[in-house]
Amino acid sequence: MCDQPDGIVFMQNGSSSTPKISSISRRFSYALIGVVTLVLIAFATVAILLDITMSESELETRLDDAIHLAQMSLATPLWNLDKETVDDFVKALLLDKSIVYVKVLWALPRQSDFSAESQIISERKRQKYEEKDLTFFENSSKFIVKSADIHFEEGKVGKVLIVMSREIIENELFRNISVIINLAILITAGITVTTIRITRRYISRPLSELQISATSIAQGDLDTFIDTSSNDEIGSLAKDLNVMRESIKHLFAELRESKDKLEGYSRTLEEKVEVRTRELARSVEELQALGQISQAVSSSLDLQKVLATIVAHAVELSGTESGAIYEFDETSKQFKLRATHRMSEELTRAIREGRINLGETALGRAGEKRQAVQVPDIREEPAYPLREIIERDGFRALLAVPLLREDRLIGGLVVRRRAPGQFPKETVDLLQNFATQSALAIQNARLFREIEKKGREVEIASKHKSEFLANMSHELRTPLNAILGYTELILDKIYGNVPEQIQEVLERVEKNGRHLLSLINDVLDISKIEAGQLSLSLNDYSMKEVVQTVVTAVESLAAEKNLQLQVRVAPEVDRGKGDEQRISQVLLNLVGNAIKFTDEGKVEVEAITSKDTFVISVADTGPGLSEVDQQKIFEEFHQVDASSTRKKGGTGLGLSIAKKIVEMHGGRIWVESTLGKGSTFSFTLPVRVERQRKQR
Repeated sequence: MCDQPDGIVFMQNGSSSTPKISSISRRFSYALIGVVTLVLIAFATVAILLDITMSESELETRLDDAIHLAQMSLATPLWNLDKETVDDFVKALLLDKSIVYVKVLWALPRQSDFSAESQIISERKRQKYEEKDLTFFENSSKFIVKSADIHFEEGKVGKVLIVMSREIIENELFRNISVIINLAILITAGITVTTIRITRRYISRPLSELQISATSIAQGDLDTFIDTSSNDEIGSLAKDLNVMRESIKHLFAELRESKDKLEGYSRTLEEKVEVRTRELARSVEELQALGQISQAVSSSLDLQKVLATIVAHAVELSGTESGAIYEFDETSKQFKLRATHRMSEELTRAIREGRINLGETALGRAGEKRQAVQVPDIREEPAYPLREIIERDGFRALLAVPLLREDRLIGGLVVRRRAPGQFPKETVDLLQNFATQSALAIQNARLFREIEKKGREVEIASKHKSEFLANMSHELRTPLNAILGYTELILDKIYGNVPEQIQEVLERVEKNGRHLLSLINDVLDISKIEAGQLSLSLNDYSMKEVVQTVVTAVESLAAEKNLQLQVRVAPEVDRGKGDEQRISQVLLNLVGNAIKFTDEGKVEVEAITSKDTFVISVADTGPGLSEVDQQKIFEEFHQVDASSTRKKGGTGLGLSIAKKIVEMHGGRIWVESTLGKGSTFSFTLPVRVERQRKQR
């Protein structure tokens, strides 16, 4: 066994992990035997099928010949009623071992010694056919039955029926199959023996010897014998294995020579790796700290907690003993203490009570210069503010880093150390990263405070707007109702006859006034909803009457546009509990919109009950809605045609109000539509509404 360099491991003799090796020669023999066997089986199958086909064809030919012979030989005897000749001919036919049954019929009797019925001339070849009739042969697959008419001088004189047995053919076929199978077995056995002997001698044995040599090499014996005398493929493989063995020996020699060099380089590398590992560990700690700070900044709005986390990590990773974060007030130009870490109460109280102006102390100078400022030894700065307190706490050196956000001064970060001396550049760079995170946290807190302030202002403004709209709508509606009332009185001629021209004007005034009143009512409703002042009056009502009332109110509008107004109310639709007036308002809005936006066709109103719920649908044949409009149709002030030249009027509040009323009842409203094919607006309501749902 040759020496092995360190790190090279070979398999040991007798190892239990050696895998089981399959014999190539055995697999080759099995494959060859299988292929030959399949070929022989295919050949035997084809031969048997051909033999069956040829035998069947030969039998058919012999039967046709017998029929043809009977037609030629029996014509004259049948005409002459020569029974003896016919019997002799039948006996002659039965000499053929395949023919087992013959029957000859006369067409007409010619002599008095024959009966008027057809006569059978038959001869059975074996005892087993004595009691069989023609039906037995015709129904059995073991026989072939054929018949033919016999003519004499263009006249039918009789008929012959011949039955031929397949039994002889089957016996011959069985013998042939036996011969073919035995022959195939003999051939397969011969090929098997020959193949096994050849593969063992020329494949299995050389490969086994080569495998033993390869195993010895794998176990470390590089001087093992390899037989390279053969000139075939296995011999070529043995030669290659021998070359590989020599190459491995040479490689091991080179490895032994470089072993010492590698060991020396390894020791140097380990030292470098150890130094680099310490640096990487520190970098990982810094990255983890920055990651935790980033997570705290992005996930928490508690500024004090975020800043405390930042200053704690800054002190720990910078190798200092205490630290603090300050926020810069742009109005007073002063720094205010926001978070501390490991600072005495005396120093903290002194900093809070004092003032740190821009340009004063290390922090003020850092904010003014927009760069880090450090004090290597506080004792060398006799005029430094709070020097005595800082010294009493044992601190000698400090580093101040400004907190900047897009060159805007946000605050400052200060760390203190008990040992005097300059802070290394790595520490300064690290604290600048922490300063960036601190600036981001302070900026986020400021923005959040501004957003909260603006949100409160917007909420107050929105409430004032809703109250103002509600009050104004009420104030506008009162005089408008008075105008409409007086207009109706004049049109009804309460104050006397009205000229025709003035009457037309008053009618237009009334029409536009009612339109204006509808708009004011919509604004008043939406204002009440937004102000939380709209409430439902829950009472028992009849859904049938609600539908009928709404339909009656809009019949004239549909008639003006020649539209069909169809109503279908299911029999089970009955009384419910809810705000009847508001439900009527919702249905009137949907039916009115359907009539307004439909120029031809029809409008259908349907009401059904499903699981204690009213389902009301209004379908039209109007222009339909796009998918975008379907998503926004229930929003306030939204109109499909929002241009100043739109053909249809309205404020865009009706569907929004309807949606809120339905939701206050605990139902929902939706639309299904296709452009050019009309729309169907549907809403559901609980049959019994026991309490008003909270407005949203």
